[in-house]
Amino acid sequence: MKKLLIVLSLLIFVSTLSACKSDEYENISNEQLSEMLASDDNYYFIDVRTEQEFNNLRIPGFSNLDLYSFDKNPELINTLDLDKSIPVVIMCNSGNRSVTAAKIFIDQGFTTVYNLKNGIQGWDGTTN
Repeated sequence: MKKLLIVLSLLIFVSTLSACKSDEYENISNEQLSEMLASDDNYYFIDVRTEQEFNNLRIPGFSNLDLYSFDKNPELINTLDLDKSIPVVIMCNSGNRSVTAAKIFIDQGFTTVYNLKNGIQGWDGTTN
């Protein structure tokens, strides 16, 4: 009987954990990003590379928000007056800075955050 109670307690604990909101971003592929860009759904598409990198090469539909402008003061994101319930898609050059940015956006209360795996270096779609 004691073993049964332990097993039931563990099952309840595990199911409670799985029902909790994830505090993680999701890596997405080029194919997934292409679908998002073509979708009628609302997304914020944010490129966290420097302004110079962004001006040299960019994915159409993305806005530039240099990671180095908010990484030391993440609360600055809140001054942008963005709806935190709208999914955010973040990209950078190779996928490293965007991981940092994704974690910051999550910490600032954004509910759904995506990271373009491999960044613009791995992107095989249209660029400007």
